[in-house]
Amino acid sequence: MRCGAGRRQDLLNGGALLVLTIGPLLIAFAIDAAIGDPPEGSFAERWYPPVVLGRAALWAERRIGRDDPRREAMAGGGLWFGLVAAGVAIALALTLLLGPSALALLRGGARDTTGVLTGTAAVTLLAAAYLIVTTLWLKSLFAVRGLVRFCARPLDLPLETMRIQVARVVNRPTSDLPRGLLCSALLESAAENTTDSVVGPLLAFAVLGLPGAVGYRTINTLDALLGHPDRYWRYVGAVAARVDTWVNLLPDALAGGMLQLAAGRRGSRPQIRVFQPGVRVPRTIRSISGVLRVRLEKEGVYVVGEGWEFPTPERVRTALGLVERASVLCLFLSVAIVGGLVYFGWSFFL
Repeated sequence: MRCGAGRRQDLLNGGALLVLTIGPLLIAFAIDAAIGDPPEGSFAERWYPPVVLGRAALWAERRIGRDDPRREAMAGGGLWFGLVAAGVAIALALTLLLGPSALALLRGGARDTTGVLTGTAAVTLLAAAYLIVTTLWLKSLFAVRGLVRFCARPLDLPLETMRIQVARVVNRPTSDLPRGLLCSALLESAAENTTDSVVGPLLAFAVLGLPGAVGYRTINTLDALLGHPDRYWRYVGAVAARVDTWVNLLPDALAGGMLQLAAGRRGSRPQIRVFQPGVRVPRTIRSISGVLRVRLEKEGVYVVGEGWEFPTPERVRTALGLVERASVLCLFLSVAIVGGLVYFGWSFFL
């Protein structure tokens, strides 16, 4: 009898861990597929965690003097560290406060940490609080539907309107770009964001839970806000740009492989020319260029797929389909990682 009871308890323990680890991942992905991100300009978007982070970062950045490169770099590094540490600390505190109690209660209706609530009521309250907070925050850290819609929106517009809309997607001048270079910019953005907006945060959550996903996305967002090469940002954003490059090495390689896997082929190896020293072309851009055999170019910076034609709107839509399929592959991989880690005893600080 004890042996049977022990097996049942093991199953209960494992089931509770899986609910609290895989559950938020699956629910957040379903929410993204069904709803996506909050509408632009809405109250929900104004208080979306990445938007709040952006406001805080730019508010603090405006108070940094621009009179000495060394002081700029130190102040920018301090700003970067403070925001990353704050986000991770809040996520970790929520996980540690809600997670263990919910896990203990799901395992058998044990008394919660306050000693007040027991049984079914406590299970419902604490487990629901943990799942809701984790799921909604995790959903804000990645975007598949929003990425695809944002990159597809300008494709069928007149050229002048397309230039204006593409300028909202990419960080480059678009006022005189022909349609081929505009399509290239959209495709490059979709490829890069497969790493930043999908693969990176999902895999960070799979390995390190909500604190890991928050840390990754904060690093990525601060690079997008501060990590620019021009004189105004160069020193303030130096730490943000450098750390983001290091952190994204593995996610970028995995995302590039997933795009190839989504296409069902490795593709050709594109010819690459780089015009600025120190520029690294992301693996995702190289992969999608080789799979679709299209030329991707950022004028004065790099050319990938030299000798091939620029992408058409139809090719961009094909690429966006690959991004969607790669995102599903990443979800499967993340679930498998979580399941494997739970099996070996790792449970996101629970």
